[in-house]
Amino acid sequence: MYDVNAVIKTLKERLDGLGSNPTEEELNNLITSIFGCRLCDLSCFLTDDDVFQTMLDAIPVPIYFKNSEGQYLACNDSLCVMYGAASKDIIGKTAYDFFPQETADIFRKSDLQLIKMESEERLEHRGLTTDVTDGFHVIHKRAFKRKGKVEGILGVIMDMSELKRVEDTAWESEAFFKALFIMSPTPIVIVNSFNIVTDMNKAAVDFFPEDELAAGQEVSALFSRYSDLEKVMSANNSVVRVNVNTKSGEQEMIVMVIVNIMHGEPHRAIKFIRTDIA
Repeated sequence: MYDVNAVIKTLKERLDGLGSNPTEEELNNLITSIFGCRLCDLSCFLTDDDVFQTMLDAIPVPIYFKNSEGQYLACNDSLCVMYGAASKDIIGKTAYDFFPQETADIFRKSDLQLIKMESEERLEHRGLTTDVTDGFHVIHKRAFKRKGKVEGILGVIMDMSELKRVEDTAWESEAFFKALFIMSPTPIVIVNSFNIVTDMNKAAVDFFPEDELAAGQEVSALFSRYSDLEKVMSANNSVVRVNVNTKSGEQEMIVMVIVNIMHGEPHRAIKFIRTDIA
């Protein structure tokens, strides 16, 4: 038997240590360490009302249980906040009471498939309620059994809105700077920590001899002297003046070197600025 008060106290204390928006992995690890099962296996406590509801309410992410007909059997405080309704107004209702029919149809189809397959799945859904139209959530749903019979669906809803925003911003930023790199009229060459060319823009391809510029090749071929290469490789986020080999012959150029971490490895973006153009 559980010492209910001790278990809930431990749960709350350790949840506090995770902060206000724990990841699914963090919650799974915590639930497993305390109850011996994953977050999506909480249905094993359905018969223990003393622990079950208190435990659900302590968990800071929306959780629900639905029977095979789609009616809510139980939910926690976080789900009530998300739906903007008290638990008494949720229990016994279905998704059709809270979502547009098209959305509820998707959820119901997914529920029936899970019950049939006795499995679990993750659904990505944008805008869980009419007043949270720009939210991004992952719903981890699992069919649950009692006495060997599938009785319904357990759903755990993880708010991924902030992570999605960060990912989208990062992607947009990367795409933006990639476009600037490609379209720049100034030759730019990217090299890794081994002085190997990993990328170059069209201006660089047009400016340097084809036999001296290729991905996977050492960048040293671009420079007239080894001392010029050393200047560039030791220039971190600064500017140096060197001689380089171009399609029109050897030429003095100003080289701007920007060091950045890409895929965990330092790379240099080498920007070649011509001195023969006024």
